[in-house]
Amino acid sequence: MYSGRSIAQDREKMLEIGEKLAAARKAAGLTQSRAAQAAGRTQSYLSAVEHGKKAFSVGFILDLIALYGVSYEAIFGEAVSHSSLTPQTTGESGAQQALDLLDELVRNSGSELLEKGVEDYVKLCIYAVLRQLYEANPHNTSKVFSADAQQEFESVLKLISRMPGHTRSILQGCRIDRSRLELAVEKGHELRSFIKECEELLGCCEEDIT
Repeated sequence: MYSGRSIAQDREKMLEIGEKLAAARKAAGLTQSRAAQAAGRTQSYLSAVEHGKKAFSVGFILDLIALYGVSYEAIFGEAVSHSSLTPQTTGESGAQQALDLLDELVRNSGSELLEKGVEDYVKLCIYAVLRQLYEANPHNTSKVFSADAQQEFESVLKLISRMPGHTRSILQGCRIDRSRLELAVEKGHELRSFIKECEELLGCCEEDIT
Protein backbone atom coordinates (compact mmCIF):
# COMPACT_ATOMS: atom_id res chain seq x y z
CA MET A 1 0.00 0.00 0.00
CA TYR A 2 2.80 2.44 0.79
CA SER A 3 5.29 1.79 -1.98
CA GLY A 4 8.78 3.15 -1.53
CA ARG A 5 8.59 3.00 2.25
CA SER A 6 10.27 0.59 4.63
CA ILE A 7 8.24 -2.04 6.49
CA ALA A 8 8.79 -0.13 9.73
CA GLN A 9 7.52 3.08 8.14
CA ASP A 10 4.49 1.26 6.74
CA ARG A 11 3.62 -0.11 10.17
CA GLU A 12 4.11 3.29 11.76
CA LYS A 13 1.80 4.90 9.22
CA MET A 14 -0.80 2.14 9.61
CA LEU A 15 -0.77 2.65 13.37
CA GLU A 16 -1.11 6.43 12.96
CA ILE A 17 -4.11 6.05 10.66
CA GLY A 18 -5.61 3.40 12.94
CA GLU A 19 -5.38 5.69 15.96
CA LYS A 20 -7.05 8.52 14.04
CA LEU A 21 -9.82 6.19 12.93
CA ALA A 22 -10.39 5.07 16.51
CA ALA A 23 -10.55 8.69 17.71
CA ALA A 24 -12.99 9.62 14.93
CA ARG A 25 -15.18 6.61 15.74
CA LYS A 26 -15.36 7.53 19.40
CA ALA A 27 -16.10 11.18 18.55
CA ALA A 28 -18.99 9.94 16.39
CA GLY A 29 -20.31 7.97 19.37
CA LEU A 30 -19.93 4.54 17.72
CA THR A 31 -18.69 1.30 19.21
CA GLN A 32 -16.33 -0.92 17.26
CA SER A 33 -19.13 -3.41 16.82
CA ARG A 34 -21.58 -0.90 15.35
CA ALA A 35 -18.98 0.73 13.11
CA ALA A 36 -17.71 -2.60 11.80
CA GLN A 37 -21.23 -3.81 11.07
CA ALA A 38 -22.07 -0.60 9.18
CA ALA A 39 -18.88 -0.97 7.10
CA GLY A 40 -19.56 -4.64 6.37
CA ARG A 41 -16.64 -5.99 8.41
CA THR A 42 -16.13 -7.86 11.67
CA GLN A 43 -15.30 -6.14 14.93
CA SER A 44 -12.02 -8.06 15.16
CA TYR A 45 -10.98 -6.76 11.73
CA LEU A 46 -11.73 -3.15 12.65
CA SER A 47 -9.92 -3.58 15.96
CA ALA A 48 -6.84 -4.88 14.14
CA VAL A 49 -6.95 -1.89 11.74
CA GLU A 50 -7.26 0.59 14.60
CA HIS A 51 -4.24 -0.97 16.30
CA GLY A 52 -2.17 -0.91 13.11
CA LYS A 53 -2.00 -4.69 12.92
CA LYS A 54 -4.01 -5.21 9.76
CA ALA A 55 -3.56 -3.92 6.22
CA PHE A 56 -6.60 -2.18 4.81
CA SER A 57 -8.01 -1.02 1.49
CA VAL A 58 -8.56 2.64 0.72
CA GLY A 59 -12.20 1.83 -0.03
CA PHE A 60 -12.71 0.50 3.49
CA ILE A 61 -11.16 3.61 5.03
CA LEU A 62 -13.31 5.87 2.85
CA ASP A 63 -16.40 4.00 4.05
CA LEU A 64 -15.35 4.67 7.64
CA ILE A 65 -14.65 8.34 6.92
CA ALA A 66 -18.13 8.71 5.46
CA LEU A 67 -19.63 6.87 8.43
CA TYR A 68 -17.81 9.02 10.97
CA GLY A 69 -18.46 12.26 9.09
CA VAL A 70 -14.84 13.47 9.11
CA SER A 71 -12.63 14.75 6.32
CA TYR A 72 -10.10 12.74 4.33
CA GLU A 73 -7.34 15.05 5.57
CA ALA A 74 -8.26 14.39 9.20
CA ILE A 75 -7.31 10.72 8.75
CA PHE A 76 -4.53 10.83 6.17
CA GLY A 77 -3.03 14.24 7.01
CA GLU A 78 0.24 14.52 8.87
CA ALA A 79 -1.21 16.66 11.63
CA VAL A 80 -4.61 16.35 13.23
CA SER A 81 -6.45 18.10 16.04
CA HIS A 82 -9.21 16.73 18.23
CA SER A 83 -11.71 19.14 16.68
CA SER A 84 -10.98 17.86 13.17
CA LEU A 85 -12.03 14.37 14.27
CA THR A 86 -15.44 15.62 15.33
CA PRO A 87 -18.19 14.97 12.77
CA GLN A 88 -18.35 18.01 10.51
CA THR A 89 -21.43 20.21 10.28
CA THR A 90 -21.64 23.30 8.10
CA GLY A 91 -24.84 24.87 9.34
CA GLU A 92 -26.25 24.65 5.81
CA SER A 93 -29.65 23.12 5.17
CA GLY A 94 -29.87 19.72 3.53
CA ALA A 95 -31.26 21.34 0.40
CA GLN A 96 -28.36 23.78 0.18
CA GLN A 97 -25.82 21.00 0.66
CA ALA A 98 -27.54 19.06 -2.13
CA LEU A 99 -27.32 22.07 -4.44
CA ASP A 100 -23.63 22.42 -3.60
CA LEU A 101 -23.02 18.76 -4.47
CA LEU A 102 -24.90 19.13 -7.75
CA ASP A 103 -23.05 22.34 -8.58
CA GLU A 104 -19.67 20.68 -8.00
CA LEU A 105 -20.52 17.76 -10.28
CA VAL A 106 -21.79 20.02 -13.05
CA ARG A 107 -18.77 22.34 -12.86
CA ASN A 108 -16.41 19.38 -12.99
CA SER A 109 -18.04 18.27 -16.24
CA GLY A 110 -16.63 21.31 -18.03
CA SER A 111 -19.81 21.50 -20.15
CA GLU A 112 -21.53 24.89 -20.33
CA LEU A 113 -24.54 23.25 -21.99
CA LEU A 114 -24.97 20.81 -19.12
CA GLU A 115 -24.47 23.58 -16.59
CA LYS A 116 -27.15 25.73 -18.28
CA GLY A 117 -29.59 22.83 -18.53
CA VAL A 118 -29.26 21.83 -14.89
CA GLU A 119 -29.45 25.44 -13.75
CA ASP A 120 -32.68 26.02 -15.69
CA TYR A 121 -34.15 22.78 -14.33
CA VAL A 122 -33.43 23.69 -10.70
CA LYS A 123 -34.71 27.24 -11.21
CA LEU A 124 -38.07 26.08 -12.57
CA CYS A 125 -38.56 23.52 -9.78
CA ILE A 126 -37.90 26.23 -7.19
CA TYR A 127 -40.11 28.67 -9.10
CA ALA A 128 -43.10 26.31 -8.92
CA VAL A 129 -42.89 25.96 -5.14
CA LEU A 130 -42.01 29.62 -4.64
CA ARG A 131 -45.15 30.66 -6.51
CA GLN A 132 -47.35 28.47 -4.34
CA LEU A 133 -45.92 29.97 -1.17
CA TYR A 134 -45.90 33.54 -2.46
CA GLU A 135 -49.53 33.44 -3.58
CA ALA A 136 -50.62 31.81 -0.31
CA ASN A 137 -50.15 35.21 1.36
CA PRO A 138 -53.28 37.30 0.62
CA HIS A 139 -51.19 40.46 0.84
CA ASN A 140 -49.02 39.39 -2.09
CA THR A 141 -50.29 40.12 -5.57
CA SER A 142 -50.39 37.26 -8.05
CA LYS A 143 -50.09 39.78 -10.89
CA VAL A 144 -46.31 39.35 -10.79
CA PHE A 145 -46.92 35.93 -12.39
CA SER A 146 -48.14 35.97 -15.98
CA ALA A 147 -48.24 32.21 -16.66
CA ASP A 148 -51.32 30.15 -15.80
CA ALA A 149 -50.70 28.35 -12.50
CA GLN A 150 -52.09 24.96 -13.60
CA GLN A 151 -50.33 24.99 -16.95
CA GLU A 152 -47.14 26.00 -15.22
CA PHE A 153 -47.41 23.09 -12.76
CA GLU A 154 -48.00 20.62 -15.59
CA SER A 155 -45.01 22.03 -17.48
CA VAL A 156 -42.75 21.52 -14.46
CA LEU A 157 -43.94 17.91 -14.13
CA LYS A 158 -43.12 17.32 -17.80
CA LEU A 159 -39.71 18.89 -17.30
CA ILE A 160 -38.98 16.62 -14.34
CA SER A 161 -39.94 13.50 -16.32
CA ARG A 162 -37.82 14.54 -19.31
CA MET A 163 -34.73 15.69 -17.42
CA PRO A 164 -33.00 12.26 -17.11
CA GLY A 165 -33.22 11.67 -20.87
CA HIS A 166 -32.18 15.25 -21.60
CA THR A 167 -29.14 14.88 -19.37
CA ARG A 168 -28.13 11.63 -21.06
CA SER A 169 -28.39 13.34 -24.46
CA ILE A 170 -26.10 16.14 -23.31
CA LEU A 171 -23.57 13.70 -21.86
CA GLN A 172 -23.46 11.73 -25.10
CA GLY A 173 -23.72 14.66 -27.52
CA CYS A 174 -21.03 16.77 -25.87
CA ARG A 175 -18.71 13.79 -25.38
CA ILE A 176 -18.09 14.74 -21.79
CA ASP A 177 -15.36 12.80 -20.02
CA ARG A 178 -17.55 11.02 -17.47
CA SER A 179 -14.59 10.34 -15.21
CA ARG A 180 -14.65 14.06 -14.40
CA LEU A 181 -18.12 13.74 -12.88
CA GLU A 182 -16.88 13.16 -9.37
CA LEU A 183 -16.98 14.77 -5.96
CA ALA A 184 -14.15 15.45 -3.56
CA VAL A 185 -13.58 12.52 -1.21
CA GLU A 186 -14.53 14.59 1.83
CA LYS A 187 -18.00 15.13 0.32
CA GLY A 188 -18.74 11.41 0.56
CA HIS A 189 -20.58 11.75 3.88
CA GLU A 190 -22.80 14.55 2.57
CA LEU A 191 -23.59 12.58 -0.57
CA ARG A 192 -24.56 9.43 1.29
CA SER A 193 -26.66 11.37 3.79
CA PHE A 194 -28.48 13.15 0.97
CA ILE A 195 -29.11 9.92 -0.95
CA LYS A 196 -30.42 8.20 2.17
CA GLU A 197 -32.71 11.12 3.00
CA CYS A 198 -34.16 11.29 -0.53
CA GLU A 199 -34.70 7.54 -0.78
CA GLU A 200 -36.54 7.62 2.54
CA LEU A 201 -38.71 10.46 1.22
CA LEU A 202 -39.43 8.49 -1.96
CA GLY A 203 -40.38 5.50 0.16
CA CYS A 204 -42.85 7.64 2.10
CA CYS A 205 -44.33 8.96 -1.17
CA GLU A 206 -44.83 5.40 -2.47
CA GLU A 207 -46.60 4.44 0.76
CA ASP A 208 -48.91 7.44 0.44
CA ILE A 209 -49.75 6.50 -3.16
CA THR A 210 -50.56 2.89 -2.29
